[in-house]
Amino acid sequence: MTKNTLPALTAFLLAAIGPALAQDLPPYQSLETRHVCTAQPIHETPAGTQARVLGAGAEVMLRDVTFGPEGGAWFALDYPTGKGLERAIGYLPVSSVKHFCAPEGAAPEDSTSRLQSYLAPPNTCHVVAARADTVEELNGQARSMPTYAPVISGYRLHSGGYALSLGLVSTNLRDRIGSPAARVQTGITCVSGADFAEALVHDGTVLTPADPGGLSDDAARLSTAQALRARGLESGDPATLKQSCDLGLGAACTEFAGRIHDAPDGPGRGPAVVTRYALLGCMAGDMEGCQMAINRQGNTLELTREQVLPDARPDDGSVTTEIAKGLCDAQDRFGCVLLARGTAVDRAPSLVEASSNFSANLTACQQGITWICEGLNDDLKTVSAARGSGLTGNERYALAGIEAGLCAPGPREPNQRSCTGAYYLYRDFLNYSDAATLDAGRVAQATAFLSSGCAAGDPPACATLAGMAGFWPEADRRAATARAIALCDAQSAKDTICESLGGVLDPTFPESRPVMAARYERLARSCLSPGEGDAQDCAWALHSYAALDAPDGLATAEAMLKDACGPANIKGCPALAQLYGTEGQSLSGVTIPGRNDPEARIAALRMGCRGGVEAGSTCDQLADLMTVEGDGENALHIRGEACERAIAAGEERDLWECYDAAKQALDQSQRLPGAHRWADYVCRGADVSVSPYGCKLVGNMLAQGLGQPADPAGALSAYQRGCFHPRVATTDGEACLHYGTMLIEAVRRGEKPAEPLAFAHREDGEEPEPPLMLAEASRAFDMGCLDSIAPACAANARLLEEWSTGDLPYDRFICQVRNAAGEVTSEKPCRGLIFYQAAEARKETREQVGLNVYVWPDGDRSVTYIRDGIWRLNEVRTDYPATKGNSRCWRNPISTRSFCVTPAG
Repeated sequence: MTKNTLPALTAFLLAAIGPALAQDLPPYQSLETRHVCTAQPIHETPAGTQARVLGAGAEVMLRDVTFGPEGGAWFALDYPTGKGLERAIGYLPVSSVKHFCAPEGAAPEDSTSRLQSYLAPPNTCHVVAARADTVEELNGQARSMPTYAPVISGYRLHSGGYALSLGLVSTNLRDRIGSPAARVQTGITCVSGADFAEALVHDGTVLTPADPGGLSDDAARLSTAQALRARGLESGDPATLKQSCDLGLGAACTEFAGRIHDAPDGPGRGPAVVTRYALLGCMAGDMEGCQMAINRQGNTLELTREQVLPDARPDDGSVTTEIAKGLCDAQDRFGCVLLARGTAVDRAPSLVEASSNFSANLTACQQGITWICEGLNDDLKTVSAARGSGLTGNERYALAGIEAGLCAPGPREPNQRSCTGAYYLYRDFLNYSDAATLDAGRVAQATAFLSSGCAAGDPPACATLAGMAGFWPEADRRAATARAIALCDAQSAKDTICESLGGVLDPTFPESRPVMAARYERLARSCLSPGEGDAQDCAWALHSYAALDAPDGLATAEAMLKDACGPANIKGCPALAQLYGTEGQSLSGVTIPGRNDPEARIAALRMGCRGGVEAGSTCDQLADLMTVEGDGENALHIRGEACERAIAAGEERDLWECYDAAKQALDQSQRLPGAHRWADYVCRGADVSVSPYGCKLVGNMLAQGLGQPADPAGALSAYQRGCFHPRVATTDGEACLHYGTMLIEAVRRGEKPAEPLAFAHREDGEEPEPPLMLAEASRAFDMGCLDSIAPACAANARLLEEWSTGDLPYDRFICQVRNAAGEVTSEKPCRGLIFYQAAEARKETREQVGLNVYVWPDGDRSVTYIRDGIWRLNEVRTDYPATKGNSRCWRNPISTRSFCVTPAG
């Protein structure tokens, strides 16, 4: 029998050990922690420029997974740059990144040439419940724990005596197995197994030494075990292989488990016995043993965890998942499947978990598991959802290639996979990729596959091809249009695309007209039915009819819209008003000129605006039209009524009617109390597009006493809400400018704000001191600057300058510089302040970071801050500051000097 071993796993298990390490469990290695086992360059982008060479065994942190332009899968990894403590994001091929590497200098040995180790697999440990001086005492302990009989094991120790193991658990549970939540508490420990010298034989009832007579030494024991194994392999006798295993030859353990794997349950047989001996082989470094241990149906790997910690979640400390990591490192397909299956069970995965699962399943797919390949598209969509952005062009192209390899274009047999997924991925690759991604070779591959699918008779391929103007000649697209329609007409069980051809095909082609005619009829019925669809159906019905180039022009569609714009049904009013306007519309190559009929347009808008909350944009359009014609009073009346309807309906997320009403009232200096009510309703709502702007209007009115008595405190509160809105993530940058300015003015006057600040709170509940108020002003200016309000940027720079020179209140500190030996080389009084200024790279995400700025007497500044859990000193990454009393020190790992601050009182 040829033995396969896991190199990294074997080296972990067989590395030189000693009794001193018996309790020395390494820290649990989280899913994001990975290793580079052989020296290799890490790249700035997938398949891009090399950033640096990582040494063998380098630890990296998984962040994401993607595909490169060459089609390979790449991990995005947080790695050490080699400059102090600095780290960066780089890329390595998925296949070159492992969970575990062999310790440096460790050389795996064949499990047939040495007595085995009993080290638990990486990230697992033996749960030792008792120790004894004799085997008899150990059996007494074992009898008191019958629940664990299927997994219980005994070991003779290098250090003397015996240990009783209840089985394996993941080392991330080791602190919990002795807690009050565990069923077994007294004396329970989690050990590596480094002190285990010999496994006792468990016959289902008692534990006994494998060699009660006692061979002279380990060499004799090994020789006897090897001879038994050779005899067992020759004869096929499982009992002889078991004897060899019991003497400590790991290879024989795997072979014995394999011989009895499918045997009927009975004495010395069954899942528990297979698991026991396969696991012994696994601890000896045999990949087959690890595979058998986790794959055997009914295996007992999780029994210990389930018994000791019955409240543990399915994916909380699974031994199966931990062993699967080493198997997946070795490209074992079933190990990869079980790794993904055991991660983030029954919950949405994090980005790290989703990336790990995708890479594991990709490896299983590449090793020949077709049904896993079929799920990769969904797996990468899960990654995309976790990262909060869509698929990249490279990802779409790679997935399309995988999907294309799983299907055959053309009519399918029952249960045969459709190529629709590949067609749509290639479509999206062509439509949404940037120019750099659309190289000629890949474009040719994508278009060729779609063309072949259409030629083979797949409606989705034909319809997709027909609708893409930039990649095929018009003649080919028109032919594909006719073919898509004909294929759909001929199908009894129609492809999904057949139901939506009107929205996919080019409406300007004569070949599309039968589909557009049917689409018009369907949308017109919806438009004319008050209880169905919405106003968009009416607009698309008009567009579909215009595409028909009918002899009556648009008369039929116009009549339909008129019927749909009346007291009983107003859905057609917006489209009818647009038809009677001046601009018309042009969409998907179909142009509908405006009729320029003001009276008919106003009539349609008036009718639509009578529809209450269903009026849509007709009221807004009518008010705009009246404003242009000089009738601002009636325009405001219309907007005000529209807002009151929204307030009565409790609308919170579509509040433009109220904002426009308040804005127009302010512009016209009319109905100012109403303007305050409308703006305040917008401010307190949750309309991401306009609520902060409503807050600014409220602030302006209260600051100037418009429609309300002047109320500076109320204005400050409104501006604060407009800048840091509690219900939406958007900002009114001008509100931020006003808010910060008012805070500074209050500090200059020696006043405390009447309203609580958004961020600057004192822990003791007292009012914030002036430096904290100024810190909030800086944060407001910075947010306004992120909103592209240039005066806010200038105000923040001015604040820093005035603060640094002592013109505004600051906190007093003693600043020191210390050398590597800790000796003070400079000590001065300095000014401390918290300042906000987003780095250029962070502006798109609008992430604010508070900078601790310490200004020396000569004007120099030392800056510390923490972001994403990482401290920096003058932009150099540092460890967490050392604290002694009231002093804090940050060490620069490059210069080796430290910067220290102590409050001066």
